[in-house]
Amino acid sequence: MRHWSLLLVLLAVQYLHAQVRINELQCTRTVDSDGYGPNGDWVELYNVGDHEVDLGGYALVLNGNAQRLTSGLSIAPGEQRVLWCDNAPELGLEHVGMKLPRTGGTLLLIAPDGATVLDLFSWPSLPPGVSIGRNVDGGRSWGFFAKPSPGGPNRAAVPKLATMPVLTVQAGLLSMASGAGETVHYTLDGSLPQADSHSYTGALVLPAGTVVRARSFAPDAVPSPCAVHTIGVPDTAWALFIEVNDLIGKNGIADTLRGNHARKGRKWQRQAWIQQGDVVRPVGIAIAGSGSRTLPKRNYKLIVRDRFGAAGPVPLPDGTAWREVILRADATPYALLRNAFMEVTAIRSGRRVEVQPGFPVPLYLNGRYEGLYRAMPAKGGEWLSSFNGGATVEIIEGPDAQPVNGDAEHYQRMLQTLLSGAPLDTLGRTVDVASLVELACFDLWTGRADHELNIRSWRPSKPEGRWRWVMYDMDQWAPADDRTVQRMCGANVSATPFLPELLADGGTRDRLLARLAALGATTLSPDRAALLADSLYRVYRHAMSLDHERWKSDMPSPAPEAAHTLLLDHVHRRNEHLFQELAGYTGQPLLSINVRVEPADAGSVSVEGLYLTGTQRGITAFDGVPLHFGATARDGMEFAGWKGSQESSEEVLLVPRRNMDITAVFRPVGYSSKRGL
Repeated sequence: MRHWSLLLVLLAVQYLHAQVRINELQCTRTVDSDGYGPNGDWVELYNVGDHEVDLGGYALVLNGNAQRLTSGLSIAPGEQRVLWCDNAPELGLEHVGMKLPRTGGTLLLIAPDGATVLDLFSWPSLPPGVSIGRNVDGGRSWGFFAKPSPGGPNRAAVPKLATMPVLTVQAGLLSMASGAGETVHYTLDGSLPQADSHSYTGALVLPAGTVVRARSFAPDAVPSPCAVHTIGVPDTAWALFIEVNDLIGKNGIADTLRGNHARKGRKWQRQAWIQQGDVVRPVGIAIAGSGSRTLPKRNYKLIVRDRFGAAGPVPLPDGTAWREVILRADATPYALLRNAFMEVTAIRSGRRVEVQPGFPVPLYLNGRYEGLYRAMPAKGGEWLSSFNGGATVEIIEGPDAQPVNGDAEHYQRMLQTLLSGAPLDTLGRTVDVASLVELACFDLWTGRADHELNIRSWRPSKPEGRWRWVMYDMDQWAPADDRTVQRMCGANVSATPFLPELLADGGTRDRLLARLAALGATTLSPDRAALLADSLYRVYRHAMSLDHERWKSDMPSPAPEAAHTLLLDHVHRRNEHLFQELAGYTGQPLLSINVRVEPADAGSVSVEGLYLTGTQRGITAFDGVPLHFGATARDGMEFAGWKGSQESSEEVLLVPRRNMDITAVFRPVGYSSKRGL
């Protein structure tokens, strides 16, 4: 801080001759602000001269971004003029097309000649709600203001910022450390520490679940930002802290009596802190989801923004880190198992649809165990652009195709092409057909009841960019014997995944039926799907039981073992019902293809790019629907040919017209082919 104080004095001396000077600025508004007007970023100019100055032609320059002021904006002698840095110049002459970085920066005031630097001001990282400026209007010395005064005289400046205390827990003892000459004051009830709060004098022993908040104070300094720590949180858990008034009550984001839980937008974001292990990060928080907002166990969205004091993205267990993270409640054991099952299945099936990676974590809220949540990146532009090399993407959401990023023009053209029954090659110019077919297969297999509501599609923002689909909220499954084809195709309005249109065209119909046949023999086969269901249940059984115990009074639901049993029932019965319904709807009877490998374990066979397991596998196929098979030899072996087909290459296309057997034959590398198969 001594470095910054010296720099400010030097700069003040160098530019003191200017008539118009930078007098005060604020880059860290209070977290409940809307970011505009006096609640947003601003720069205050002051006229130390004896005549009025027209600011037209003057410019503010930040990080190479010059914002020239418009003629008609003047400043009288001894007057302050506030410029709102809200990126909204269309709101008036006093609004500037820039934002001020919370972490610090350098701002220049340039004369109308475009070359003369009239004033230059650098500032450090500032706590929320604190401004920095001249001790007195137009004066030489600079200081910090706990109570900013945009448009008013500068008063009560102090020369320093107190250092945020460091909280550490070792062997059950909580210690607090601060800067020289500073005193740490703390609270244990969640309230903001003040100068008359508990004074730290030595290590503390506190019960699990206690939320400690601490700030440093000094006579000549602005109080420090607040440090937060929840005592006794397991290393594998996350802990959230949010002030009670920001959670429940008139301004509480989770208040159901006032309907606040359903409100969205920046106004309904609040300050919070997320604790992961020993690291605590300030973040913004909002209620997430749609219909789930009414449930006692809520979804949360963590938001990394300057206005919340956030210094970096929130890390997830896979090593990625994001500026927007969802804590999905998965309100019942059904929801957790089903969502986790479909996430893994989509990945094992080749990632043809995007699916958010979810990481189950126990969550504590204000010291209380809140249950099992899944932490995942939000399904917005930050995450989806990662599939496009970080480049811009267009995003459409919901049944009414609302644009989230970009506009809906290209999507609407694609939709017209799809609904018009265009052939496969035409459709493929604007649609990643494999992605849409995959979503249709998963929606059919689960019988997803809200398939027409949970819609998100994206494409790279370039002329050749094609639309792909995001699969999410896969917990509303239908019974195993549900007539999903009839329900989807009988709807009055066509909706994602556009099943009637896919089945109407021969090309897309064959693609869908072939893919479903492949999934049914591999990742969605009863044996492999049951293994996955059992594995997920074993891994999360204890955590789900704790969650169920926490919420069973507020949200009665079957126990985890019942959810597991129902999942297994679906796995074992769904394929038969679904395939029979599709065969009846399309008029393409079911056939059986038995696939073998000889010698056993000499290699493997894939169907539609998905590998079969074992040396013998039965595939339920559709009459006349082509299937692509591939043979891959293990080390030391080579492909010799197919029994049951005249094709000799490793890749073969079969159009089944009857029940049939096909065998991939392998031989040791270098074995003579003259002996045949």
